[in-house]
Amino acid sequence: MTDYNTGDETEPNGTTIVYPGSTGSEEDEAVLSDIDPVETIADRVDTDRIADELPAGWTVKPDLVVTDEEPLAETLLFEGSPAEPRLVLRPADPSRAGEDIEFYERHDPRATSERTMTVDRLREAIRVAVNRVHQLEGEG
Repeated sequence: MTDYNTGDETEPNGTTIVYPGSTGSEEDEAVLSDIDPVETIADRVDTDRIADELPAGWTVKPDLVVTDEEPLAETLLFEGSPAEPRLVLRPADPSRAGEDIEFYERHDPRATSERTMTVDRLREAIRVAVNRVHQLEGEG
């Protein structure tokens, strides 16, 4: 049986398996206990409620984004048909999920997203995204 708390295990033949990221020491366990949970953007919203405000065929869901310049961040992704742009709401600082929300539009799956604005509060950013989705539906 594997003991996932220690990062290693000893096989019956005496071989020790060390898992990625583990040094095989008891210090590994202490490092994980020092990590504080951080509220993410998805923790602060009710995606079903937002989806009720979107036109048919559009969805909203949490997504993870990583760039070369910035750390891993959870975002809200608004998607319609493949022909429609994708809209992304991303906190400027992932540890402050409700403030300074960056709004991105991606017009082509092969292109990078363009930041079009930053909105002070998450509630306002969601309103902007829902309004933009309705504009896109009207254009189509």
